[in-house]
Amino acid sequence: MLSENTTILMANGEIKDIANVTANSYVMCADGSAARVINVTQGYQKIYNIQQKTKHRAFEGEPGRLDPRHRTVYQRLALQCTAGHKLSVRVPTKPLLEKSGRNATKYKVRWRNLQQCQTLDGRIIIIPKNHHKTFPMTVEGEFAAKRFIEEMERSKGEYFNFDIEVRDLDYLDAQLRISSCIRFGPVLTGNGVLSKFLTGRSDLVTPAVKSMAWMLGLWLGDGTTKEPEISVDSLDPKLMESLRENAKIWGLYLTVCDDHVPLRAKHVRLHYGDGPDETRKTRNLRKNNPFWKAVTILKFKRDLDGEKQIPEFMYGEHIEVREAFLAGLIDSDGYVMKKGEGPESYKIAIQTVYSSIMDGIVHISRSLGMSATVTTRSAREEIIEGRKVQCQFTYDCNVAGGTTLQNVLSYCRSGHKTREVPPIIKREPVYFSFTDDFQGESTVYGLTIEGHKNFLLGNKIEVKSCRGCCVGEQHKISQKKNLKHCVACPRKGIKYFYKDWSGKNRVCARCYGRYKFSGHHCINCKYVPEAREVKKAKDKGEKLGITPEGLPVKGPECIKCGGILQFDAVRGPHKSCGNNAGARIC
Repeated sequence: MLSENTTILMANGEIKDIANVTANSYVMCADGSAARVINVTQGYQKIYNIQQKTKHRAFEGEPGRLDPRHRTVYQRLALQCTAGHKLSVRVPTKPLLEKSGRNATKYKVRWRNLQQCQTLDGRIIIIPKNHHKTFPMTVEGEFAAKRFIEEMERSKGEYFNFDIEVRDLDYLDAQLRISSCIRFGPVLTGNGVLSKFLTGRSDLVTPAVKSMAWMLGLWLGDGTTKEPEISVDSLDPKLMESLRENAKIWGLYLTVCDDHVPLRAKHVRLHYGDGPDETRKTRNLRKNNPFWKAVTILKFKRDLDGEKQIPEFMYGEHIEVREAFLAGLIDSDGYVMKKGEGPESYKIAIQTVYSSIMDGIVHISRSLGMSATVTTRSAREEIIEGRKVQCQFTYDCNVAGGTTLQNVLSYCRSGHKTREVPPIIKREPVYFSFTDDFQGESTVYGLTIEGHKNFLLGNKIEVKSCRGCCVGEQHKISQKKNLKHCVACPRKGIKYFYKDWSGKNRVCARCYGRYKFSGHHCINCKYVPEAREVKKAKDKGEKLGITPEGLPVKGPECIKCGGILQFDAVRGPHKSCGNNAGARIC
């Protein structure tokens, strides 16, 4: 069962709260079909937060303290469910050849196999287990080990896919738990809202509809909200020519407004009509303009404040419309990066100051089967072409997707961003690793789907239909946790933990690097500051504090919790021990 804050993707592309989903309504399934909701159950149970692992350290460092918005990891995939809810999990099966020790005399092959396991409450579950087999460290033994690995790869495949309840995740070994992944899936069908508005038919996706979608994306990136005007790079003639051709399809012609001081960005207005015969500058600029009607009527511009936004219906549009729309955003505010060779190496970054556009970019990218993450930049002053510019708080949307992204780039019209159409488009689910944490108690809802098909949440995560095990409260008997927890930061893992001030392996690699460089830690919150943070704390002077044991202590102030920083002369940087001042018991 899922928590009351969960959103469901309906068959018509609408995103609806699970509390508002009723029986006999239709939801979007993972295979692109629509399935009927047979039954909706409600209860009050303990819930667990299944959250995407991320490398973002938004809660650390100076930027997060100076700007509170940096502390949020935007558009992080998550779902809240009960302990009895089943997850569709995937783990890699690749066997590994390694030596069995420092003075090894044998080769060891580690491999995995699905097998039955009995839980503490007597249930039988099927989960993967780690096994190993040894071979003599000879030429014949190495050959036999490699043959065994090839045989395992042929028989086991590349991945194990299995279903497991949330309460049983602790039965997985540490190596298996950290490599476990769940998935979100692409939306393979479309609602046709834009097509119906432009052509009167929701199933009609013509080149004209795709050209309008591309222009809407271009306007959201570099357009003005008062009138149909788009800023176009004058050094990109292909983009200007493509805008002229796409506008002509809808009976629009372009006029360029040059300032007194010529700039690289040309302000291009989209007029409706046969041509600029009259002297009026605003002739048919907004009146009867099909482009501006699409902007205003379909709510690409909010009514209250006139701010740009991506309406929710675009999340479930036809695939070609979504691709053309995203290509327009890339042509305006996007950057294309290629790392390495092959189609899987394409990545894009789109910058925007609007949170609603950031949400739309992430939703559309995931609906096409591409992974998307968001980083942020604080408001700052930059020099662009010799001019000082005040930049606002910015969202950087980073998207990667292999052939799916290459196909989106084929819709781009900017000369250095467009790519060839891939011969084959692989639109598959995207897997991501996750953590599970207890959240508390909440009202929960369970959806029983016809045929027990997997369906999609509002954030495109694929979940299973609820069965009998979800209805009642399922207690999590096993309290075993296989992951280690860093004492200085929220990181969890199974390896790469190093010695801290107590001599035990309790800090992660990132905090250990800081500790070796600065030599300080907070005696209250255990935070390990950077060297520059220690320097700033010393410049402010020492302060009087209290140790956890209740003793008065004096030293530099921790900028995270206001506690006292202590210097470790044993494990800190020895070259500057004489200049370091740590906490001193008064």
